[in-house]
Amino acid sequence: MKKYFLPAVFLFFISCSAEKVVDVELKLAEEVYPVYPARSVQLGQQGNVKLLLLVDTSGAVKDQKIGKSSGYKSLDSSAVAYAEKLKFEPVEFPSGGKEQWVRWTVKYEPTNELKESVEVGEIYNSEKETWADEQTGYQITRWTSLGENWHLYFNIESFIDDLNAIIYSDRGGSVNLYKLNLISGDIVKMTDEDELHVRVWHLPQFKKLWFRAGDEFKELNTETYEVQSVFDYGEIYITSFSVTCDAKYIVYGANKNPGFTENNSTGPYALFRLDLTTKEVKQISPDLGFKIGHVQCNPVDPTLISYCWQHVYREGAPGIVGNAPIRIWWNNIHGTDGGPVGLQEFGLHRTHEFWYPDGKRIGYSARYRFGENEGEAFLGSTTIDGKDNFMMPAPVWAAHSQLFKNNRHWVADHHDGPYIVLFSLKDRKIVKKEILFEHGSSWKGQRSHPHPHFSPDGKYVLFSSDKSNVAQVYTVKVDIGER
Repeated sequence: MKKYFLPAVFLFFISCSAEKVVDVELKLAEEVYPVYPARSVQLGQQGNVKLLLLVDTSGAVKDQKIGKSSGYKSLDSSAVAYAEKLKFEPVEFPSGGKEQWVRWTVKYEPTNELKESVEVGEIYNSEKETWADEQTGYQITRWTSLGENWHLYFNIESFIDDLNAIIYSDRGGSVNLYKLNLISGDIVKMTDEDELHVRVWHLPQFKKLWFRAGDEFKELNTETYEVQSVFDYGEIYITSFSVTCDAKYIVYGANKNPGFTENNSTGPYALFRLDLTTKEVKQISPDLGFKIGHVQCNPVDPTLISYCWQHVYREGAPGIVGNAPIRIWWNNIHGTDGGPVGLQEFGLHRTHEFWYPDGKRIGYSARYRFGENEGEAFLGSTTIDGKDNFMMPAPVWAAHSQLFKNNRHWVADHHDGPYIVLFSLKDRKIVKKEILFEHGSSWKGQRSHPHPHFSPDGKYVLFSSDKSNVAQVYTVKVDIGER
């Protein structure tokens, strides 16, 4: 019988030195949780990791080492990584010293029985932990702890309804889709795929979600968990996809010639539409000399699509490193019109665009990366023709952000640092900002990116963070609907 595993922390606040051992009362300055590695869960590994932490009077952990191993390298490494995140409140040691070693045990043990294999529809019991953030007073809940967990990309609808969200998790050994209930904390397995690509498109009004697995588009019924194959696209190199709001077409970007060597070019890229009834595929954009990314169908108008000139931002990635001269583009579903969404000012880089909930405008983050305004950052909004564009100064860097359906509240995941921040808008100006939570993400990979997302009723902002060393799913309670 295999089992679920959740780590427990046993704190022995006992200072140890060469002379004596004395009791020390320590309090955590902020909540940090150990993570049970998914592979360890799968292999049934369990045990205790006895750590030694060197803590100074400010409460900082200056050093850590293993006093006694659990017998498993993965558990030991997880415990050490967890210890590196710890911060205590200031403390005075009986010895009068500036720092002391303390013993700390992290216990990895079985808590819930699990059948030999986890089938679609089976439930993981609640893993949630809730607290009031000491800095902001907002209620924070960490909903996951088993394996690595994160929610959908910021511009894709994560919520099935007010109380149920869709998340990814590798808790079963491979990445699959799960449903998280924000009341009970129950986590239900929705798919059972070996090669699920971690970009999907979700239309809750149809109770459908589309995803890629292997070389196929598949469709998930989010109510019954039934999955059916939609289209086998073979060896096509797909960069991004979306589904029109009437659920008639999948629209995707693809590289028509992905091969690349020093003597051969790659591309062009183009947009295609797949008719979900007839399975007919049609190219709807010209051949383009740049990588297409962030394909997004308008949430109200099934004829409009936005996409981006996907810049290459780090050395070592395929393509030419540098900023896109015009980031945001549009196309119609018929393949008869499209182009840039306005001109991009000299030195300005727009990014992480999204459709407004009413489909009338596109929001984005922007910052000047060259010229006399270099370093200035903004939240921006534009119509697709670019004729009505405005930007509001805000230190958001390249934040992922989202606008609530009342068009008055805008949430972002960066504000002069790793914070979830809520902006209140009036007359195209920011009239109030509130720091909701220091998410502490490392930003190392998409799984750790917070990607804040409002629940449909505005009660929560859903986000992800790897502040506990591995990506987990969180909410902050904001109650926008009551404001």
